[in-house]
Amino acid sequence: MNKVFVKIAVSSEGESPKRLVERMKRIGALPLVGDFDFELSLNPDERLFDKIELIHRALKGSRVSYTVTTLSDVSRPLEGDTATRPIAPLVDLKPPEVKKEVYKAKIQRWKEMGLDVSELEGLLDTDLERFKEASKDFLRTHLTSVQVVSDKHPQDSHLDGQVLALLGEPGRTIDEIAEATGYPEDQVTISLGRLISAGSARRFQDDGVEKYALIPPPAPPVKRLRLLPAEDEEELEDRILNAISPGGCTRDQIFKATRLPDDQVSAGLASLSKKGRIRVKGKGKKARFTLSS
Repeated sequence: MNKVFVKIAVSSEGESPKRLVERMKRIGALPLVGDFDFELSLNPDERLFDKIELIHRALKGSRVSYTVTTLSDVSRPLEGDTATRPIAPLVDLKPPEVKKEVYKAKIQRWKEMGLDVSELEGLLDTDLERFKEASKDFLRTHLTSVQVVSDKHPQDSHLDGQVLALLGEPGRTIDEIAEATGYPEDQVTISLGRLISAGSARRFQDDGVEKYALIPPPAPPVKRLRLLPAEDEEELEDRILNAISPGGCTRDQIFKATRLPDDQVSAGLASLSKKGRIRVKGKGKKARFTLSS
């Protein structure tokens, strides 16, 4: 399996090492001691530049510099030697050419999802900054399309859970969700598409700002109590008296125990109280009915 290793140059003007570890742990990075500071697995179905973009997003705003190296079969020595086999050189994220390669990898994935990216491809060759903004609008336009939401891999479930946990009644913007999760905006957008398709999230405008909020799951159906009316006053009073425990009962408890219609419960309690066969302590829903001595 390929591994991605990250080396961070910490500065006194940047975030503390503890905060950096917290940022990297959010994307599944394992802290190391030695030549490198963090290790991430690169699964066969993952693209290197998608993983680099994930790292870049996690460290954005931390005011530190970093480099990335990939190694293959780290634990397997070369024949006749104990050295390991590197398969990729040091990757410097600063040159525009590397950014372009990251965007190309994104476009390729969107193609595989069945989306028409011809307009974006032309923009990528002419203006990287415009491409960055246009790609956000492109994904949001296709947010609820079947092709986007069907792009489901096992690792997406973890991301969807993180995104869903952040959504509340006031709603969150894509930028806020990306900042909180450490995932790139395009992955967050596709995750929101899956959640919207599943009926778990909704998109709305708040003073001109696009936000996403949780759709609470429906409340479980309430089973209605099947009522059994009393045929006469004697039966009514007997059922109420039998329902009252030695310690007393509330009106609601009597209603559930007797299954009498609400109006019959009221009439029966009034009649028994008038006859002195029951006593009432308290008022309203807190009132308790006890048997007279």
